[in-house]
Amino acid sequence: MMMTTSLVTSGLEWRQSAAGSFSELPATRKDECAKQIYLPPELVFLGHAVDVILARIECESRQAAKRIRRLIDECGGNLSFSPARECQKLEIDLSLVSRQFKKLYRVTMRSYSRQIRMKAAEGLLRESNHLNIDEMARIFGYSFTSAFSRCFQRSFGKRPKRYQMQRGSSLQWRTLQRSVVKPQSSIEA
Repeated sequence: MMMTTSLVTSGLEWRQSAAGSFSELPATRKDECAKQIYLPPELVFLGHAVDVILARIECESRQAAKRIRRLIDECGGNLSFSPARECQKLEIDLSLVSRQFKKLYRVTMRSYSRQIRMKAAEGLLRESNHLNIDEMARIFGYSFTSAFSRCFQRSFGKRPKRYQMQRGSSLQWRTLQRSVVKPQSSIEA
C-alpha cells in the first residue's frame, strides 16, 4: 500500500510541476501539447501492473473452476464435496471461481453438481430394482429423503420410487414379453 501511495503522490507532484512548465511554452506549442495526453511513467507502470495482476487472478480462478468441475465429476456430485473448502485450499476467492465456472460452463457450480448427482441417482435406480429410496438419499449425501425426492422430481418429473417402479415394471414386461413370444420357425412353403 505504501508503494502505491508514493507512486500516486509522485505522479501528482509531476503533474503539478508539468503544469507550471506547460504555461511557459510558446502559444503554438501549448496547443500541440494540449492535444496530446501524457501520463507519467509511474502511473503507466501502475496501470500495467494492475492489468497483469487481474489477468493472473482470472487465470487462477479459471484453473480452479476447471479443477472443481473435475472433482464434482469424480465424486458424482456428492454433497460431501465442498467447492468452498477446495477454494480455501487453493487460496482463491470462491466468488471469483463461481463467476469463472458460470462463464466457462454456463451453469452454476451448485446446479452442475445437482445435475451430476441426479444422473448418478437415475443410473443407480435403473440398475437396482430393490434399492430403498432412503438408502439412495444417504448414498448421495442427503440428510432427508424428502429433499432427495424433491430434487429428483425436479430433474426427471417423477418421484424416485415411482420412477423405480415404472422402470421395474417395464423391465418385467420386457422380460415377460421375451419369454412368451416364441421364436418363429422358418417353414418353407
